[in-house]
Amino acid sequence: MIFRKMIEEGQVKGNLKTIAPDTCLIASGNPNLALYYLVKGSASVIPSGGEPCVVQAGALIGLPDLMHKTYSQTVIAIEQLEVLCISKEELQQMLQVNAPLRLYLIQQLSKQTMLTSASYE
Repeated sequence: MIFRKMIEEGQVKGNLKTIAPDTCLIASGNPNLALYYLVKGSASVIPSGGEPCVVQAGALIGLPDLMHKTYSQTVIAIEQLEVLCISKEELQQMLQVNAPLRLYLIQQLSKQTMLTSASYE
């Protein structure tokens, strides 16, 4: 995965955080300040008006809202999580100069859109 490789090589920087089980990582409607890369554990993602789904390590959390001011989904830790918190502003700056990262994130957004009922609206 290109994103994980970029993290390992220090091209994508963030703060590693531990999140306790049953803790809300993201709440729908809250200001969108960061994207989260799930390093360890699993979480329940509940999109506004959509069906909840479980994501595992390697998932990018908050990606559908990268260009929005607020989150459109709620994310709850199912078990203890380790997440890399990546500044939204820093990631947007990286997207301007890193074509492989842009392509990768477009691919990931496409996959996530196909899983939501909102993709048909």
